[in-house]
Amino acid sequence: MKWLPKFKWTSVGHRLFLLCFVGISVSIAIMGYYFYDKSTRIIQDKVGYITQQTIQQSGERLDLIMEEYSTRSFYLLGSKKLQQGIKDDFTDNYDREETNKEIGEFIANLLNSKNDLVNLYIFGEYANSYKYSTGYLSMPGTTQAVRSAQWYKEVVAGEGKVVWFGMRPSLVPKPWADERWQGPVFCFGRAIKDLNNLNRIIGVMLIEIDPATILSQINLGEVGSSMIVDGRGRIVGGQQPDQLLETIPFQLPTQTSSIGSRTIDNERMMVTHTQLMNGWNLVGLVPARKLVQESRVLGWFTLYLAAGFMAVALGYALFAAWQMNKPVQRLLKGMQEARSGNFEIQIHADRKDEFGLLSRGFNTMIARIKELIDELYVQRLLQQELQLKMFASQINAHFLYNTLDSIHWISKLYKVKEIDTMIYSLSSYFRISLSEGREFVKVGEVMALIEHYFEIQQIRFGDRISLAMSADPELLDCVVLKFAFQPIVENAIFHGIEKKKGNGKLTVEWKRGEDGLLFRVTDDGVGMRSDKLFEIRQVLQDSEAIRAGSNFAMKNIHSLLKLTYGPSYGLEIDSAWGTGTRVTMRLPIVESEQSDKIAHGKNKNDHPYFSPERAYNEGVSNNQKGGFI
Repeated sequence: MKWLPKFKWTSVGHRLFLLCFVGISVSIAIMGYYFYDKSTRIIQDKVGYITQQTIQQSGERLDLIMEEYSTRSFYLLGSKKLQQGIKDDFTDNYDREETNKEIGEFIANLLNSKNDLVNLYIFGEYANSYKYSTGYLSMPGTTQAVRSAQWYKEVVAGEGKVVWFGMRPSLVPKPWADERWQGPVFCFGRAIKDLNNLNRIIGVMLIEIDPATILSQINLGEVGSSMIVDGRGRIVGGQQPDQLLETIPFQLPTQTSSIGSRTIDNERMMVTHTQLMNGWNLVGLVPARKLVQESRVLGWFTLYLAAGFMAVALGYALFAAWQMNKPVQRLLKGMQEARSGNFEIQIHADRKDEFGLLSRGFNTMIARIKELIDELYVQRLLQQELQLKMFASQINAHFLYNTLDSIHWISKLYKVKEIDTMIYSLSSYFRISLSEGREFVKVGEVMALIEHYFEIQQIRFGDRISLAMSADPELLDCVVLKFAFQPIVENAIFHGIEKKKGNGKLTVEWKRGEDGLLFRVTDDGVGMRSDKLFEIRQVLQDSEAIRAGSNFAMKNIHSLLKLTYGPSYGLEIDSAWGTGTRVTMRLPIVESEQSDKIAHGKNKNDHPYFSPERAYNEGVSNNQKGGFI
């Protein structure tokens, strides 16, 4: 039997097998001995239990029947037509006849739907009264004799709740009583309240039901007898009419159900009872001589039954242990593979139970771990590449800065103004770019860098371009990435304004947004066609961290921002052909810990956070081109 697992008692499956088999076997053995040793008493208890169950079930059926009677009477309480008839609220005789007809049809279709209604009496307090037996009749108002009856007072005191009277002769006196029904009836009543004023009682309803429906539910047959007892110990239902309204000769327990033994009329009886929903009790009486009749075969039958159950328990315990051990071992094997570094492992997960959920969760977890490892590896490659590029650019910029500074002083010496201006701006641009090797600088420094960059470009473009740059004053000391902004401005010039016929305007803004800092560059250049805009947006959304080729600068800046600040930050681009382009960079607001203010721009008289729009009028040859996207 290869399918049987090797027993290692540290295994959960094997422990489950031992627990199930031993537990079931011990339980069967104890139960078998108990049945064998106490056969006669068990039979007695069993018969008594069955009798008690029968009484309880009969009580539940009685509760359902009485609940149904209550519901049927409740529908009658809510009848507006009946309220109209009781209060004699008619416009004319035709209205009276039609209303009475509708009330009769309503009673026949609802209250007497099971054809068990003997009589229905509706006693109106102010105007009309009604009676329904074989048909529907209108009767005079209620007399003082009816109002003074004890049952009538109890119904009125019930305030609309059902008041049960049980099996008894009819409570209604002449001339309302139906003399055709001679036997006892099962009756109950309810007070009828005015729907417009629930504090006002306008009548009393008394319903008499054929007791055959009740008696059929409490018949114990040849085993014994049963009866319904009210809260005062009176018999209000039973097979013997002569015992109705008599007091039982024993006291019932206060609990909702019980079984016991008592001597009644010199005969030992088993007495069982169950409490009904209305507070009454259904009582069953079974003679003790009928409880036990045969018990000879019980011992052997119990022995055979216990042996069979033990065999079944053994098979069940083995099967349960195998079913649990198999998926657990599979999961443990997968975990060992993952611990050894194999993150390609995927275990079989076709089960629909909790083990299947665990297996699928394990597969998802391993796949996610592998994905995170790959992502971390790519991010480290990107960081290393960017760091290398920044280091190289700083070395080149430092060399160029020193060289340009020498050229600047030579140009001043020989008084070549254009070269002097251009070289000064370029050297200042490199000086800010170096910024002592810092990767993060203040917004004010980035504004100065952009301004110097424009001063260089104005030598080339002359009055074709104009610049408007502004910033919220509280943002000037915020710290941002140094190399993320100038490429965006360069794109706007060389891919937007340069390709436009005529003059162009570039707007650079630093604003505080709801979720951080917004750097926005807007140009009125040629813009982009929809397919080109869609291509760039797809590149930005691409999950590839490093990108080469077309649009690599925008993509790499976008990736750098997300890598530095998180997935909520990056670039957004909007453009319309022939109108212009707007690039928005979203950054978190990072306050600088330095308190010293630095100058912005080469001219100390310039406003530190706003550079007014101006055209660069000095012309230079237009043969130099650059820029990237």
